[in-house]
Amino acid sequence: MDLPRFRYCPLCATALDPAGGPHGRPRCPACHYVQYADPKVATGVVVEHRGQLLLVRRNHEPRYGAWSFPSGFVDAGEVITEAAAREVLEETGVQVRIERLLGVYSTADDAVIFVAYAGSTTGGEPHAGAEALEVGLFSPGDVPELGFPHDAAILERWRSGDHTPAAP
Repeated sequence: MDLPRFRYCPLCATALDPAGGPHGRPRCPACHYVQYADPKVATGVVVEHRGQLLLVRRNHEPRYGAWSFPSGFVDAGEVITEAAAREVLEETGVQVRIERLLGVYSTADDAVIFVAYAGSTTGGEPHAGAEALEVGLFSPGDVPELGFPHDAAILERWRSGDHTPAAP
């Protein structure tokens, strides 16, 4: 995946030198602005609901139709654990308590950093929200194929029971 690159300086509109800055970053020859390709932060939750795992079937790209953990992007200024709980509510209709951090995942040439948590439901009944084709409850030992490269590692970390607390 190509990371986004601007052609002109956002400060003075001069054409950027594509590799004139530190570490080959685009740089403005007029005002010396350096463009950094900042990552996007996404978060998701392995949700336990009455002894089963709550998954969603995605209704948008990437991975349209794939099973996944409820997840989405963190808004600027939003506390990441609150974003995780918000995404679960939006996609499944249930409230969750975020219990522990499962890990932080990234891949070369992908602008997304994914922060995974474990949580359990505290209210509501599962139903597909606006960002899900359907929700499903699965035995922890009988989870369908999941849609993203890090999902197997996230699920294994959840199964390990590591109790790293979720920082606010």
